Amino acid sequence: MSNQSEPLSRRDQLAASIMQGIITANAGKRVGSYEMAETAVKHADALIKALNNQA
Repeated sequence: MSNQSEPLSRRDQLAASIMQGIITANAGKRVGSYEMAETAVKHADALIKALNNQA
């Protein structure tokens, strides 16, 4: 196993930022982390699609 971490993809970076927002918005609520992660990835995919359609 390598100690070097791979750079995050654009999708991964967006999903991580979105997940931070989801966690903050749901502070104190009982929301499953898997559901939050799925939502973050869906939002990241939608954002990438929208950005690609603008080009």
